[in-house]
Amino acid sequence: MSLTPISRITVDIQNQPGWEGVRDWGLIVAAWAAIISPNIAKHSQPRSISRDILTIATNSSSLAHQLTFGRQALCRQLNAQLITPIKDLRFVAVGYGSRTITATLPDSSSISIDSGPVVICSHCDSRAREGEILRWGICRFCAIDLEIIGRKSTIG
Repeated sequence: MSLTPISRITVDIQNQPGWEGVRDWGLIVAAWAAIISPNIAKHSQPRSISRDILTIATNSSSLAHQLTFGRQALCRQLNAQLITPIKDLRFVAVGYGSRTITATLPDSSSISIDSGPVVICSHCDSRAREGEILRWGICRFCAIDLEIIGRKSTIG
């Protein structure tokens, strides 16, 4: 009796009907890391795909804004490496740590906004705000994907 290597078993499972999403997600993550610089890779990661739009989380709003300007070229580069093409990229900023932001209001007063500590989502192993985990038990992206909340819902 010979033993089958785990790598062969994994390939066999992924080739079965219904496992295309797992296989495609692995390709997306690998392609994202391949088309961007290592520095940007440290500060961004694919989070979800819905209606052929890939959401990429970044650790700053300025990086999300910068990547948005190049999203069409990035989308073409990704599609060159993927089996199932994506239509567009969406970049969102999520905090990678607790920090307080001071915002100036139109009436010249200011308020402090605490982004809250960041924890790991038990469903997707991505970074999430602690308030999201306390409210839904998973991050906002997973809650939307699992239709626990609507797309317009926010932490209150």
